[in-house]
Order: sequence, then C-alpha cells, then structure tokens
Amino acid sequence: MLSSLTKRSFQLAKCVSTSTRKASTKANTAYDEALKLIALDKKERLDMLQRVEKEITKVTSSGSPAQLSALNNLKFDLQVKSELNDPQVQKNFNNGQVDMSQPVYRYMRQKQFEKAPKTKLMERLTQMNVIPDVLSVGLEPTVELNLNLNGGQLEPGVFTKPEESMVRPEVTVTNFHTETRLYTLMLVDPDSPDVANQTYQQYCHWLVTNVPLSATSNTVQGGDAILDYIPPHPQKGTKYHRYTLIAFEQPNKGQDKIDVQLKERDGFNVKALEKTHNLTVSGSTFFRQVWDESVTKIYNDILKQPEPVYGKPPKEQRYIQRAVYY
Repeated sequence: MLSSLTKRSFQLAKCVSTSTRKASTKANTAYDEALKLIALDKKERLDMLQRVEKEITKVTSSGSPAQLSALNNLKFDLQVKSELNDPQVQKNFNNGQVDMSQPVYRYMRQKQFEKAPKTKLMERLTQMNVIPDVLSVGLEPTVELNLNLNGGQLEPGVFTKPEESMVRPEVTVTNFHTETRLYTLMLVDPDSPDVANQTYQQYCHWLVTNVPLSATSNTVQGGDAILDYIPPHPQKGTKYHRYTLIAFEQPNKGQDKIDVQLKERDGFNVKALEKTHNLTVSGSTFFRQVWDESVTKIYNDILKQPEPVYGKPPKEQRYIQRAVYY
C-alpha cells in the first residue's frame, strides 16, 4: 500500500506532466499559426512583387527616372519584407551564413553595421582627432572598412605592433550596392615628423585607385597602384601614430575612373586629393602603433635608409657634491 503522502506526490506529478504537455501543445500550435501567417504574408508580397516588376518593365522604356527609382525602391522593399520574418533567414544571419546577393541579407547586414560598428567607429575617429586632422567634420560612413591582421579584424583605434603590418593586410569593404563601383583606397599617417617646420605632416603609405567593388565582391584587389605599400614605421622618439585607412567612392556613383599622378609620400594632403578628384569618403578605420625594435628592421631591409631618432636629448643629471671635511 502506498502512503497517502506518496499518492499525493504521484497525483501532483501527473498534474504537472499534463500541464506541461498542454503548454507544449499550445506553444506548438501558436508557432504553427505564426508560420502560416508568415507564409501568407510572403505570398501576398511576392504577388505584389510580380506586379511591380511588370510595371518596371513598362516604365523602363517610357517612364521618367523618378518613376523608375520609386518602383525599384518598392521592389527592394517587397523583396526584403517577404523574407525578413522567415525563421530560416534569421537563423542563417545569426550563424554568419550571409548571402549578399540576396536583398534581405544586404538589408540585415546594413542595419547591423548602422546599429553598433558605425557608432563605435565615429566615437573613436572623433576621440582620437582623426576627425578633423585627416577627415572632414560631418563624415557619414556608408560602408564598413575592415583590416585583417593575424587572421582577425581590427577594432578602430586599437594598438598593433609594427611587425604585424610588415606585409599589406587584407582589406575588405562591406558595401550594399549590387552594381560594381570604383573606389580609391589609401593608408595615411598624419603623425609623421616634419623636421623643417617642427610639426607633423601626413605621410602616405599606400594609395590605389579604380578598385572595383560590389556587395558580392568586397575584397580589395586590382585597381591602379599609385603608391605601393610601405609598412608603418613609427619613428623612435615620437608619440603614437594613427594609421588611417580611407575608402573613397569615385565620381558619378563610382562609375568614373580617375587618373592620379603622385610620387611624393611626404607632405600628403588627404582633403586636397579628395577635392581635386571629386572623391567622396565612404568609410574609414584606423589603428595605432609606437616604436619598437622591429621598426629598425623596416628601415634597414625595406626603406634601406638610416633610422632617425627624434625627441629631446636626455637632460644632464647634475648632482650636488657633498662637502667632505678632514
């Protein structure tokens, strides 16, 4: 015979099990209903998308540019919203399975960039005075620029070691346009010593123009090398250097090539080049370095010139001699 306490325990367990099954059944029913609503919404948007695409075909031959632009914007909106609530799409995005050829993933990736990375970038560009020392006030980045050092992407403004950037790092420009556009990229040091004027000057470590990029092809390669890559080499005796990478979209929404004639790296002027060639800053990032022993190797093996040393000489130590009496 079971005791009355044991019987009550079994009854309670049975009630809990029954309640759990009911709750689970309700949850599954609610999830299934949600999926049905998502599928219905998707079908309605795709039906509307077909009508919009037919209208675009008509307007392309006889309509105005403004009409065509409005219809293309509506098409993109329908493409995104027909997929945005799909659980599989959300799962893929969260797992890093992002197909930038698909409008929904481009939309999600752009929103992700605007939510956190862009804010952090602007804070650090301002805090470290990259704005306005290198870039103009009012910058609004539209692409995410990344440097890959040692197999990882750098956060803006972090310190790295000169030996880590001996070879040009891989650069990616995460952009959100499907068509190919031309970009100009450069790496500039605004903290290079200007001995003649007892101040600092910009030094260009790398400059390449006419680089083709799109949402599905975002790695920087090709283009016209104007100044080949020279690794950062913060001089001994100087403060930390802010090595600033900039991506410019070229004129006519990236459709026009530019011809830059430049040989000198010292006395570089980012804003003057931007104005001369009608460039638009699309994105930027930067890292910081200070001198260490690896810089000596850069001067000896790559620059092949004597390594300069800056800074004030150490003060002479003067000690008061103790008087000795005999």
